[in-house]
Amino acid sequence: MESDKPKIKIPAEVRQRRKEIKEQAKAMLLGQVLSHPYFPHDIYINVSGIKEWLNQPHKQYKEKNEALLNLPEILYKAEYLDSVSDPKGRDFIVASHLFKTMIGECESWIIINESIWNEFLVHSVSDNIPNIQKKKDL
Repeated sequence: MESDKPKIKIPAEVRQRRKEIKEQAKAMLLGQVLSHPYFPHDIYINVSGIKEWLNQPHKQYKEKNEALLNLPEILYKAEYLDSVSDPKGRDFIVASHLFKTMIGECESWIIINESIWNEFLVHSVSDNIPNIQKKKDL
């Protein structure tokens, strides 16, 4: 079934920069431990998380892609909001943890998935997370 959303044409220079960011992010972020002062778990990113971040639509698309290269700092400064059930209902995801930040001039949420193996992996980023209002202290 085709989506009713119109496909957005991404200019060639933006696609090229996305490829460059992907390679830079892999070199910089794979194996690095990310952290947040109010989230008591080590956070990692894998190739799947890098691809998912770069493939996400966003009102500030170029800025969102560039933000990946500053992920450790952006995540550290983000506001931890809450955990929610996995919206996709996957049985190996215990919860999705949401961190609020600004990308460009757009409110955005970094999504960290907690697996049944007690791993915390960067899943993605979004500028469209409805009904998340409260901050949760851990």
